[in-house]
This record gives sequence, C-alpha cells and structure tokens, in this order.
Amino acid sequence: MNSLRSLVSSNRFQLIFLILILITGSYIASVRYFIKDKSDFASFTDVDIDHVKTSVIHADVRSVEIDKREAKVELRIYLAEDLSFNRRSDTPKEDLRLISYSSNEEFNFKAKQPIRKILITLPLVGTITDYPFDQFQSTISLGFFKKTSEIDYMGIPIVFNMQSPIASYKLEFFDKPVEDFWVDRSTGNVDRIIQVERTKSNQFVSVFIMVTMFCIGLITILITTRILLYQKEIHVSELFLFALLVLVLPAIRNAQPGIPGFGVLSDYLSFFWALGLSIVSLLVLIIDWHFLKRVTFGKTNPS
Repeated sequence: MNSLRSLVSSNRFQLIFLILILITGSYIASVRYFIKDKSDFASFTDVDIDHVKTSVIHADVRSVEIDKREAKVELRIYLAEDLSFNRRSDTPKEDLRLISYSSNEEFNFKAKQPIRKILITLPLVGTITDYPFDQFQSTISLGFFKKTSEIDYMGIPIVFNMQSPIASYKLEFFDKPVEDFWVDRSTGNVDRIIQVERTKSNQFVSVFIMVTMFCIGLITILITTRILLYQKEIHVSELFLFALLVLVLPAIRNAQPGIPGFGVLSDYLSFFWALGLSIVSLLVLIIDWHFLKRVTFGKTNPS
C-alpha cells in the first residue's frame, strides 16, 4: 500500500497522468470538432413569402473540384398542383422549360413524362494560390417557364432550396433582400451567390503541417550552426538524416488535404523555407566534413 501511495505521489507519475489527460482531452475535442465540422453543412431555404402555391427546386451541391474551378449541383424539381399531371409532383401536365443561366444549359420537360434529376456545373471564381485560405464564388441562376404559345413562355413562381453536405469544403449561400423574392415569384428566376472555402478542420491540418515543416527547417539550420560554431564532429548519420529530410519534405507537403500544385501560399510560408534550409544545411555539412575536417594545420587527419 505504501509503495502504491509513493508511486501515485511521485512527480513522474503525476507528469505521466497529466500527459494522458491532455492526450485524451485533445482526442475527444478533435472528434467532436470533426463531427461538428461535418454536420454543419450549408443550407439555404427560400421562404414562400407571398403564400402562393409554387413549384419547389431543391439544389444539392454534390462535389467541388477546385483544380477544375467547378462545382457539380444536382437539381430536383417538385411541381405545384396546377402544373402536375394526376397530382404527381414529378410529372408535368404541359411542356416546361428550365434554363440554367450560370452553366448556359437548357432543359425541356415533355408533358406527362416524369422529370429526372438534373446535374449542372457551376464555374468557380477565385484565387487558388491562397491555399489553405483560398475562397471561391459562384452564382446559381435559374429560370423556370411554361409555354403559353409557340414563341412565348411565362415564368413559373418557384421556391428555391439549397444545401451542401460536403465535408471538405464549407459553402455559404448569401441571402437576398426580401423585396427581391417578389421578383422571383413573378418572373420565375432565381439568382443566388455561393461562396466556397476550406473547412476549419482542413485548414487546421494544413496549418499544422505547415508549422511542422517550418520547425524542421529551423531545426536543421540550428543543428548546422551549432556544429560549425563549436566544431563538433560530423557523423555520417547526420548527413543521412538531412538527405532523408530533403526527400521526405515533398511527401509531408502533399499530405495537406486538397493541396494544389506548387507555388501556393503554404509553400512560401513553410515548404520552400524548410526544403531550402535542409538542402543548404546538407551541402554545408558535406563540404565541411569532406574538405575541412580532413586537413588541420597542414596535416592530413587519418581516415
């Protein structure tokens, strides 16, 4: 019993216990943060403020491809009763037309034929070189019409809902002023601005890797400076370690989530710094080890 009490009261046990508490707390916090980051997806609900029976368009952002500067959006249309055939919300009783101005596409729906899911591609505008803090914007602009004559179409009032259950990117749908909703009802057009950025969890992982690479570059130059100032003996293992860092750093850099090509902000903040210092340290130590350490006061050191 006394030995157990002495063990519990020892500084080493308390330090280990404190470290375990910190690790457990950090793990639980990271899991909760991931769950919140994943479930906190963007959504936009267009309210039917004029209380008119309208058709509903649901838009789900299925994927975001930053390299291609585009987002895939799936549209599902549910018709109002006065437009549906036999009260089926997916089957029109007359010919309808949907125009996607943002993707320059047009879809025609035949009478008495069910409307299938529609996939449109939205262009993204932004600066990818600001990774991991890059932001992009896009506009989803739709027009929904019914045919009134051979050449004329009339706008169909619609309610527009959007959401984006994507874990890698955070999407924000900007609201419109209330008075603009009335224009949407009468013309059948909707126009919404979408902003895309990396999720907080992705930014955290990227910043963590950036700090790691920065510290690696700082440590290599400190080790090299200490060896040169104090004339420490250079071991082959140290040269091997620095050479290994030069090969491993690109892999560490590419471990960042959704990392684009070389030359982005994170490279200038960490990768180029770490790689440059590692290469310079390696070359300096090789030169010092090969040329200077073998000759002292005109005499050759034994090999």
